[in-house]
Amino acid sequence: MNRLSDYLQHLRQRLEDWEYQFDRFQHRMEDINEELRDQARERLAELKQRSDTLRAKIADLESQSELALEDIRDGLDLAWDGLRLGLLSARGEFGQGAD
Repeated sequence: MNRLSDYLQHLRQRLEDWEYQFDRFQHRMEDINEELRDQARERLAELKQRSDTLRAKIADLESQSELALEDIRDGLDLAWDGLRLGLLSARGEFGQGAD
C-alpha cells in the first residue's frame, strides 16, 4: 500500500468509529428533557453536516494522486478534529459525558 491508500484507510476507519459514537449519542439523547433534546438535535444536525463534508473530502482525495496527499492532509485533519471536538462538546453539554 502507498501512503495515500494507507491514509484513506485510516480516515475511513476514523469516520466509521465516529459514526458509531454519533449513533450512540443520538440514541442516548432521547433520555434527556425535551428542551435539551431539541438543542441536541440541532447540534447533531450540524455534526452530520460536518461528517458529510468530511466524507466528500475523503471522496475527493480518493481521486487524487499521491502528490496531492500533502496538500489535502492538513485540511482533512482539521475537519476531523472539528468533527471530533464537536461531538465531545455536544456530549458534555447535554450531560452524556465521554466514554
